[in-house]
Amino acid sequence: MAGARGVQVVDGRSPTPLFGPAGLALAFLLALIASWPMLALQGPLVFFDTVQYYDRGGKLIAMVFGSQEVAAPVGDAGGATAGGQGEPGLTGIRIRSLPYALYTYLSANTPLGLYFTCLVQGAIAIWVFFALVPAAALRRSWWLWAGFALMVVFTALPWFVSYAMPDILGAILPVYYIILLRRIDRMAAWQRWVLALLATAAIAVHYGNQPLAAVLAVVVLAWRGFEGRFGWRIALMAIGPVVAVLSFNFAVGVATSDQPTAKSVSAAPKRLPILLARSIEDGPARWYLDDACPQAGYAMCEIFDPMPENITAFLWEQGGYAGASDAQIARINEEENAILWEAFKRYPIQQTRALVRNAGLQAVKVGLDDMWTLTRPADAFPGDEIEPVDAEREKPGQLLMFDRIVSVATLVAVLLVLAGMATGRIGPRGREAFVLLAVALAVNAAVFGGLSAPVDRYQGRLAWLIPAMLVLYTAPGLGVRTRYGTPQGRP
Repeated sequence: MAGARGVQVVDGRSPTPLFGPAGLALAFLLALIASWPMLALQGPLVFFDTVQYYDRGGKLIAMVFGSQEVAAPVGDAGGATAGGQGEPGLTGIRIRSLPYALYTYLSANTPLGLYFTCLVQGAIAIWVFFALVPAAALRRSWWLWAGFALMVVFTALPWFVSYAMPDILGAILPVYYIILLRRIDRMAAWQRWVLALLATAAIAVHYGNQPLAAVLAVVVLAWRGFEGRFGWRIALMAIGPVVAVLSFNFAVGVATSDQPTAKSVSAAPKRLPILLARSIEDGPARWYLDDACPQAGYAMCEIFDPMPENITAFLWEQGGYAGASDAQIARINEEENAILWEAFKRYPIQQTRALVRNAGLQAVKVGLDDMWTLTRPADAFPGDEIEPVDAEREKPGQLLMFDRIVSVATLVAVLLVLAGMATGRIGPRGREAFVLLAVALAVNAAVFGGLSAPVDRYQGRLAWLIPAMLVLYTAPGLGVRTRYGTPQGRP
């Protein structure tokens, strides 16, 4: 029957019963169960950026409360002046996401430390996935519990729940836009608002999530428009989160510039020149600069002789970008687009081939290679700071073993999805959801692998959705057909 404000109710229950307060509590419980790697390895998993997010969050908090005596973050690239003294304000910060920096600092400074950071974001990602689960699936909940048990052992989910980085929040976006395709029409108004706010937060935690969300929004709106179901409310929900985050980032870019100009308006303010670094490693930008320097007058020509051959040498090694003055860093960031354009004009085939190659490699790279354990278990309770990652430290055997298990399990899940579609076990709604997930995985590979670097965590952060959706869309009872041949209870 119909519920309040047009929300359909099946057997007296909401069509999305798990996306509510009780479901949020269950999501925290499942996140706690899935966080077993944190217990096995005596602490959350971290990346090089974990300490930088934490330190930048601390600097922002200090600024809010009026403290100007804040040193440059540990391991910062360009966070200090050439003289090595910390600079007050945000003009010297290199950061991918100010909101996530604040979240990391505030959540880590709790009794549970980084454990709390990981549990909260893991629970939120699981709770959003609950919005896909229909009431019909709960009639045979044993199937869902069995699927979750398998996922906790064999997939990337527990490892990303245990990862003190924003990666798992990226999985919210494919789920959100799958919900916008159809399921949103049957949800209560408060559920729609909460989903939109969580999607906005998911976009804000990483600059690369902006193009991913933008493409998914266009695909969903075009899909609904083709079926004659386009509406302004859905358009607002699809585009609104992207516009909100872009507007925030534009404002941050202007507010954190010494001399605000048109170049201060950026969708990714204070970011590292990742695109330039990628093109240098692939060749075109390096070849162009080798020919153009020093006549072109680029800051790159002043810092490097010869040009670096890889991302690490450009961004992280002393004597390069990491050791440049703030003025040089500002010039490199301003000159990045011009260098990339000139490099593309000279080497269009090579640059395009590199983009396609890197995106293709990223599409199949799923594993745990980019995760490290804490140097000391006490680092999970930061106090004043978190120790930087020790890349030379040997990784534990459990991490290396499950790196292979996760890769194999993801491949098996993909094959089972294809088999389910071929045999009809996965119905029309499931096929639609997997098509949209495939689009998300392809865009994710192009943005993060093609434009940055093909690494395991970029694709792995979404890959756990493949087995999760496989369990959901093959649940018994969701394919029951009436005498009219219409499937009932489909997610």
